[in-house]
Amino acid sequence: MEPKYQAVADVLRKAIARGVFSDGQALSTEAELKDRFGVSRQTVRQAIALLENDGLVQRKRGSGTYVAHGPRRHGSVLNVGVIITYITDYIFPSIVRGVESVLSDQNCLMSLSATYNDPSREEALLTRLLATPLDGLIVEGTRTALPNPNLPVYEKLRERNIPYVFINGYYPALTQCVHVVTDDEAGGYLAVKSLMKKGFTRIAGIFKSDDMQGRLRHTGFVKALLHYRLYESPEACDKAVCWFTTQTKDRFLRQGPGAAFLNSLTLQADSLVCYNDEIALLVLSRLPALGLSVPEDLSIISFDDSPYASVCSPKLTSLAHPKEEFGRTAARTLLGLMRGKKEESVVMPWTLIERGSVTDSQNHSCSPA
Repeated sequence: MEPKYQAVADVLRKAIARGVFSDGQALSTEAELKDRFGVSRQTVRQAIALLENDGLVQRKRGSGTYVAHGPRRHGSVLNVGVIITYITDYIFPSIVRGVESVLSDQNCLMSLSATYNDPSREEALLTRLLATPLDGLIVEGTRTALPNPNLPVYEKLRERNIPYVFINGYYPALTQCVHVVTDDEAGGYLAVKSLMKKGFTRIAGIFKSDDMQGRLRHTGFVKALLHYRLYESPEACDKAVCWFTTQTKDRFLRQGPGAAFLNSLTLQADSLVCYNDEIALLVLSRLPALGLSVPEDLSIISFDDSPYASVCSPKLTSLAHPKEEFGRTAARTLLGLMRGKKEESVVMPWTLIERGSVTDSQNHSCSPA
């Protein structure tokens, strides 16, 4: 059973989070809280002590207790949770190295977990962290293009004044959340523009529909196609696009609409923008069976400049994710929030890394402005 002082503190946290008490406003007196909750004065004092530790109130001797959002009280070691979609492969080890390099310098104890882009696992991990000493959190949202059922858990973090920073993807419904992301819409536009500069005019795309990164890269992709007048309308652009999800990624090019899309590439496209290097590798593995080669029959550009991009054949032209600097930026941003500073979200640019999967087109039908 929850201690009485914890229950009182929880009610007051919620009231502060809802704005019932604003910063600078006096909290109810100990006597008023005692009568309101039907508890002892000692229980009230224990509850207020919890709020002080959360950085939600300040006691002023002879005056009372006032709401004042500030840094949480920390021990000698800072406990930081890091929750990302994957840990051991692709670009994620580099991001984690960047996070860890900053946190370790600041005497932080980092706990690392993976959601595998599963909202139910995200909920379990967040709930577990809330039951431990937690001073801050770096988290990558799961399936961020879809409504997320875990927003109430993030509300609990806010009530306890535990700062968190989203990376890669975040939840727009959390209107005040700080995030560190890449400029995915600009990346989609840049991918098309770079192909246009090589003379390609029949550009197709494969994107991920359940993460905001895929949606934003597609938005930039379409904007570029329309800007360069390769298609007359967004509806026409849709015919050159294939979508996949977290659950369908591994099989979507082997069956169903994805396989049909791949089979039609020779007819409808001279180049292809892939959501990331993983998808580009899947495409590379399927094309020989269709009698196609890269870049002779189809040029490919992708995202993330992962380790895969430079070891496959041909090597992939890819937009480079900032990786370690991205992780360092996220960690520095979180540490600022933990110290009570006001931090802004960060949008990081892409860098084009040109390799052998893109060659000059033999038919320069138009060029970018």
